[in-house]
Amino acid sequence: MNVSAATSRDIALFTVGGVTLDALVLTLPLDANIKARVISQLSNPKYAIQLGHLLYGFYDRYTGEVVNEDIFKQHLLDTFSDAELAQWQHSLFSLKEKKVEAKSSSHGPKTEEEALLNRQFIAALVTLYDALFGKDKLLYGDELPDQYQYLTDSKADMETVATVQQVLINMLTKYSESLEEGDMKAAILGIIDDAKPENQTKENNRAQAITISLVDFVRLNVLKGYRQYLLEGAKIDALDQWMQDALDDDPDALLTYLSHQNTRPFAVQMTVDGLQQGLIQGLVSQQPSPFLQQVKRDEQNIEGFAPKGVEVTQTDHTPDNTFLFEIAETPYSDPRYLPFFSRLYQEGAKGIVEYGVSTTPTISVRNLPIIKTGANVAGKGGTGIPNFHFVDRQQDRAYYFFGNDAIQLDPLFNGNGAKTQFERLVPLVTLNCNAQYDWYAQSSYDPLINLGLGEAIRDFGEQRCLKDLRKRGEIEVSLHAMREGLIKDIQAYQNITWWTPLTRTTKRLTIKDNLEDYAKLSQKGLPDFVLAYNPWADHFAHFTGPFADEILAPTGELNRLDFWLGEMEAVYRKAGVYDKVLWGMAGDHGLSPIYHIVSPEKEVFEGIESEYDLSLRIRKISSDEGEGPKITHNFDYPSNKGIDVIVASTAGGNYMMDLFNSERGWETQPLYRELTFWKPLSVGKDDPAIDMVHETASRLGDSLDYLAVREQDCSLSACTLRLVAVKDGVRHDEFITRQGDRALYHAKNGQTPVLLNLYESNPYAAVLNKSEQQEKSALLDQCMNKVDAANPQTWCDERTWQQLTRLTPRPDSVNQLSHLYDEDRAGSINLFPAMGVGYNTKVPGRHAGEHFHEKDAFIGFWGTPVTSDKRIPTAVNGSLAPTLYEYLSGKPVKVGEDGWGFPSLLENISK
Repeated sequence: MNVSAATSRDIALFTVGGVTLDALVLTLPLDANIKARVISQLSNPKYAIQLGHLLYGFYDRYTGEVVNEDIFKQHLLDTFSDAELAQWQHSLFSLKEKKVEAKSSSHGPKTEEEALLNRQFIAALVTLYDALFGKDKLLYGDELPDQYQYLTDSKADMETVATVQQVLINMLTKYSESLEEGDMKAAILGIIDDAKPENQTKENNRAQAITISLVDFVRLNVLKGYRQYLLEGAKIDALDQWMQDALDDDPDALLTYLSHQNTRPFAVQMTVDGLQQGLIQGLVSQQPSPFLQQVKRDEQNIEGFAPKGVEVTQTDHTPDNTFLFEIAETPYSDPRYLPFFSRLYQEGAKGIVEYGVSTTPTISVRNLPIIKTGANVAGKGGTGIPNFHFVDRQQDRAYYFFGNDAIQLDPLFNGNGAKTQFERLVPLVTLNCNAQYDWYAQSSYDPLINLGLGEAIRDFGEQRCLKDLRKRGEIEVSLHAMREGLIKDIQAYQNITWWTPLTRTTKRLTIKDNLEDYAKLSQKGLPDFVLAYNPWADHFAHFTGPFADEILAPTGELNRLDFWLGEMEAVYRKAGVYDKVLWGMAGDHGLSPIYHIVSPEKEVFEGIESEYDLSLRIRKISSDEGEGPKITHNFDYPSNKGIDVIVASTAGGNYMMDLFNSERGWETQPLYRELTFWKPLSVGKDDPAIDMVHETASRLGDSLDYLAVREQDCSLSACTLRLVAVKDGVRHDEFITRQGDRALYHAKNGQTPVLLNLYESNPYAAVLNKSEQQEKSALLDQCMNKVDAANPQTWCDERTWQQLTRLTPRPDSVNQLSHLYDEDRAGSINLFPAMGVGYNTKVPGRHAGEHFHEKDAFIGFWGTPVTSDKRIPTAVNGSLAPTLYEYLSGKPVKVGEDGWGFPSLLENISK
């Protein structure tokens, strides 16, 4: 394929929202000078084509035929009676706002308010684009980069930033005037203040920081949309040329291709934030679920989880778990509740992994790229993203991805050499529905827009993607018929004797015309590969609690997810290709309830300052769960030198500390022995050192599940880390030593390890049967009781550890912790709170910790290609992408090669 920007600039005419580009611009609420300048430049194809694609991407794709209504709520109103729905009302569903506007197929917004909102948003995009064009060589040049090139601190880029910053500040100033006093207005006024001339040299200038991120966002979307347009055109041209040549030179090859296209495989990859296998299985079980029964007992024993000896506060919101209490003992078997998942477990459970695993820490920013791409975190081809926050010591830069640093995820990912499914499958037709890392996708719905609008406009991203798929499904039926017709025509053409040249030539020309028509439509059918992301079960569970009515009830988020999964399946059934589709879905983690909140800053650092009579220089780079985002300047960010401790917390379940006292230099992560002789910068040479591990573990007491530190330097090939916790006043020190794919888990002084609960049963799973008990006993002997610590060849390998730990309350615990510090940026000390405890949070739902709920990620496959007669016992969620890739491409996946970090499960599900 020849994808050329230079040769394609002048070949497109655009309509946006059903009108020409100039007509649309005339209707926008633009400044008069800007409007005149834009209109005058529309005759320049370099200017107009990219602007047209930008507006198409944001206007036609996100407005047009789709109305902003709660589709799922309308489904509930159509399916249940008011009396039934009344008992399941909650903070996300109310009958007081019962009416949902009727569906409409007409173009455009349905009210003047919506129309104004749309025009204002589009006007802002046009204003920003106009400010960029002419100053940015990426937008007016003839070369499209293979990867998007983010802004640098070069003179030319900073001039662009200065131009756009003035436009942005004018917009923010107008917007701030419409806001009431409060945190939002104060934050915006702070950004506006940073734009004043006297503040231009201020460190971490927020006005510049936001502008840089905005410029990158707009430029990225301009170039991505234009690249997708060129890619589709290049595919059409290449296919047409090949088919025309094949008809003349090798018609049998053309017949083979057309036949294959009518029987080709499809793959749909669903990534769902916060999807827990044990929870879903319990909800659709026709028998009382051990999982739900134990969750209910936990909810009845909240005070039993209260940590002693630390200051405890409570969450801002108390969950309403009424529905949970109703169904824990008596399953709810109404066919209108979770119909998709019920069918999945009843008919296709053999493709669902019994104990899926989320990697440690169980945080989205780490696990989402893993399940989307199949890449590991560390090493060449890894994602390079170990946590929601980290300190890059070589760069002297702290990252925190709730805020404008989110736009840095793509360059971090690409800079490590990781590959996406879209990059691997460029020759195929691909569609991205609201997922990140989509530069190589052929068509895409933006994840940040979905996240930004989907909370207020329910079903925002889902209905837009489904609309696209439904249109494609209809076209796929037409393409199938076209292929059948072409096959018959070509076979008939082959049978025409050379003795009737006129008939043969006429037939050939007719086929060539039909091939051209087919090529033009070839990219509009159902995609060979779809990646879809749904964030809502996790998003709302943080604020409501993971087992609240907002999540579990028939009016809750899991039933909403179920509805949209069923709607997506229906598209493929209607198109007649369902039997060719391998469906796969994975959760990045589950969620655990928070009953009690503890502040490590207060308990550990304030305690140390008081006892040792000193002052610590602490920098917190994160927001507490429930707080607002952070703003970081991508070039002029604060240095971390001169700081004693950098701390960050994520999702209430992981608290990471970076300390800088390694004898090998500031850039090197300190080991356990160095952390036991730590000195803050403010103390003198002769002042006593502080044992930070002891102080942390003892002061947090039983609020701490355990902490993890490096005992020795860690890498992909080897690591030794120490786990420390104080339980009932007794300190426990335990070790995991990994060499290659083998690991040893043991405790100090030959004691029996207790922190990972290997000898305990899982209270959230069914009681082990006799065979499973015998299996666990044999595995404990092999990995723990009879192992020779001095001989690594006797240590259990990763697969064996997986099989053992699946039968414990902590699936894959040993393997996951042994790889925690593969990446140097994973912190110096990682704290994981005990069950029921949240660190630095305000809300009742958490993940990023080490409890079963958080580790128990859903991973499963379904569809006709799944033929196995038994379920896979355990697998990491990272196996989702390689399994679908292997099915779709027919190419084997080998861990450690070509960026693959996890094995394909295709052989397991197709036995």
